[in-house]
Amino acid sequence: MIITNTEHNEFTQYVRILARGRNASRDMSQEEARHAMSLLLDGKALPEQLGAFFMLMRVKEESPEELAGFAQACTPLWQDLKADIIWPSYAGKRRQPLWYLLAMQLIKDVGYSILIHGSHSHTADRQYSSDLCEDFAINVASSHNDAEALIKQEGITYLPCDQLHPEFQTWLMTKHTLGLRSPMNTLLRLIAPQDSTGVQSVFHPNYGKTHQAACQLIGKEALIMKGEGGEFEINPERTTQCIFTHRADVEKVPGIQSHFDQKHTVPSKQALIDLWQSENDEYGLHATLRTTAVVLMLKDKSLSFELALNKANTLWAKRNLSAFS
Repeated sequence: MIITNTEHNEFTQYVRILARGRNASRDMSQEEARHAMSLLLDGKALPEQLGAFFMLMRVKEESPEELAGFAQACTPLWQDLKADIIWPSYAGKRRQPLWYLLAMQLIKDVGYSILIHGSHSHTADRQYSSDLCEDFAINVASSHNDAEALIKQEGITYLPCDQLHPEFQTWLMTKHTLGLRSPMNTLLRLIAPQDSTGVQSVFHPNYGKTHQAACQLIGKEALIMKGEGGEFEINPERTTQCIFTHRADVEKVPGIQSHFDQKHTVPSKQALIDLWQSENDEYGLHATLRTTAVVLMLKDKSLSFELALNKANTLWAKRNLSAFS
């Protein structure tokens, strides 16, 4: 909810900080960013202020301190929700099936619980996790209590972002009104419950270090990479740089080959089912197993990529072929 009166309000100061011009404008401190996002979450900004703030942040780009402050403001929204792995899914895909959904199944089979959060379809011609969750035994939670129960019962659930805050989906949709992504497209990939472990995908490699620094400022453990189509998924046609917030070095996961001739070029539920049921799909299999491997590395710090990939292959060999139909 956004206020609609025209009285002076607290949020004015944050638009002013960002909009004073080349010499006078500056980044917000972590505490200023936390307070600014808290005001937005509490509905204490005018629509004009919201739009101005989003675009000023987009042009300037978020600093680690600003992202950390924004994420801090969002932490209470999780209430008591917890899972072994927090998996944001907001980009959707338009050129490939959602192979990461199969990786989630393998990770769940190890015994790690997964809390996925994401948005409804907000960009045409893309397929989103929410479109396929129930086809792959992932129940969509209708509330925090429902999500908590599903994590305990099933080990996995999908929580729509508007269950975290009723305006999140609306704020994502401002991309169509303003013509550019807003800070929410970045922030929602970073938010997570306190003391949680999660994965994050970024659209541009340069954002990886910013996410890493923000996570370190607020003590969140995460694995960050530029995933296929913006989702957290390894592309086996290229080397993927995996940034672990608890490690100083970057894990470079090598590509298999530069091009797979037989790969799918559009999202397909049936392609996922076919691969799971043993139909050969070299690209999809490598994407699934390599994505599984790096998440296993996040949860078990003793694993090298080679050992994690061996473990992923073992999980694949033992999968329940009749799980999906």
